Amino acid sequence: MNLTLAAATVITAAVFIGVRRAQGGAVLPDFTDYTSDTFTDYAPDESTDQLATPFEEIFVNLNPTTYIPAAVPADVAAQNEKAFLDMLAYAEIGHTGPDGYRTLFGGKLFNSFADHPRVFTPFTNGRGERLMTSAAGRYQFLSRTWDALQRRLQLPDFGPESQDRAALELVRERGALNDVRAGRLQAAVAKVAPIWASMPGAGYAQPEKKLTTLVAQYQAAGGNLEA
Repeated sequence: MNLTLAAATVITAAVFIGVRRAQGGAVLPDFTDYTSDTFTDYAPDESTDQLATPFEEIFVNLNPTTYIPAAVPADVAAQNEKAFLDMLAYAEIGHTGPDGYRTLFGGKLFNSFADHPRVFTPFTNGRGERLMTSAAGRYQFLSRTWDALQRRLQLPDFGPESQDRAALELVRERGALNDVRAGRLQAAVAKVAPIWASMPGAGYAQPEKKLTTLVAQYQAAGGNLEA
């Protein structure tokens, strides 16, 4: 079989599965709760919006409505990524300062970036359920989520650069990276809501930020909204 045709066939199948998921088809869910260590491990969605060349071109040609490139200059895309990360930090830990990278769930700080701190903190959610969480860092990674990301990205530590890279990988896995780069903020927030409990519509019985608040924070951080 022609290699290009074979690749196109595989990608088409992946897109079909993605559509079934979006439409409520009988396919296993792509993820579970990132916000509590009482849930099972995360399984990443393989049908994301970032595919390696040359398959990306095939994907776009076959499915122009399911893949919208970030048609913005590279510097604007980078600025939008940074602003989105600042917005996430504000939503998750309440600020964008440098100490955010050392923040445990509840606000206490840890000292070493050598590894995820793996400190478990009890909390009660809005439904009165008692849970434990190891959430830590600027984007409140659970230890089990972090371990998977660290292996996949070969991250050397739990330092600021590693945390930023890991957060963007989670955004990419949810198919939201091009939305972030292009300034499609509402679409990006909706896609990552299952990961971060502070996003509107996340549904984890924890405090959620309003979209208007997130838009204001994103713009204050220099983010550009798609015209």
